[in-house]
Amino acid sequence: MSLKTEKLEIEILERSDNRWMLCVPASSVRIGETSREQVREKDCVDYLRHVCIFIGKSRWECKKWLDSNRQAVVRLGTPYEVA
Repeated sequence: MSLKTEKLEIEILERSDNRWMLCVPASSVRIGETSREQVREKDCVDYLRHVCIFIGKSRWECKKWLDSNRQAVVRLGTPYEVA
């Protein structure tokens, strides 16, 4: 197990309607898909899944949004751990 934080795989993709979407890995616990209690009791595990968190008119707009919200994106991508 590595002690280094994995680099987030952030993707900016163009949709068929010429808009751009920002997709990031998100913790299933932090987005409410998995129960924290079940992870604590070791009945479930937290996993990362790619979700779209922003849709903009251009790639530049997505990058600008990411720059101003990077801390929240990093937290969203941090797996929930039981201490």
